[in-house]
Amino acid sequence: MSALRLTVLIIIFPILFAACGRSDLIRIRLLSPVSETKKDHSIFTDESLSASEKEITVADPKTSGGGVYFLFKSIGLGYTTLTTKIENEISNSSSNALLLKEESTLVTNFADLAFSIGEDYTLMWGAGVLSGGKLDTTLNYGYTGATDETLQHKELSGHSMFLVLGHHGSGFETLLGFRTNYIKAELEDSLSSATTLKTASSISYERTGLRFTTNQVQLGIGVTF
Repeated sequence: MSALRLTVLIIIFPILFAACGRSDLIRIRLLSPVSETKKDHSIFTDESLSASEKEITVADPKTSGGGVYFLFKSIGLGYTTLTTKIENEISNSSSNALLLKEESTLVTNFADLAFSIGEDYTLMWGAGVLSGGKLDTTLNYGYTGATDETLQHKELSGHSMFLVLGHHGSGFETLLGFRTNYIKAELEDSLSSATTLKTASSISYERTGLRFTTNQVQLGIGVTF
């Protein structure tokens, strides 16, 4: 199912079923990621050695940031900003010499549309559209003639979906959520060492159509009026 069709369904279904347990409260909610799904988001790979001759160390991605939502009864708007750190290192397994170290920082800002049903126990769900962000990748090379550098993105686009469970009591809420973000990027690598090494078949990477899928478990609090 395409992202567009899925977004349309997310919007239409709450409108059709809003009468079932709709809320009469105004809610302000704050959510922050506490866990990121373990996944290799590496952009660059080494081609100078065979798989048995190199050691690849990939750190678990780490996401920080948060989002704020304002809900009037069963519909609301939100804004979420997330920063994901991605690191990996490739070295010669026999000499332990560094071949390539990659550190990427993915910053994404989403404008969210949210729907909610329930009173004491609530379900909130919705979708977000990327409204800004950046991708910077710092590369440390162990190849001859290559200069360490930071590459930036030319284009960044994407969308997000989220689901949040809430429990309300005495004017406050506790929240548990899950969010998935789909990001597409394009690197600016002109006149870079990365381009030179790719031409020399030392490394390989996709210049356009970079795709990242990040998933976060979120915790939060809210107040009701």
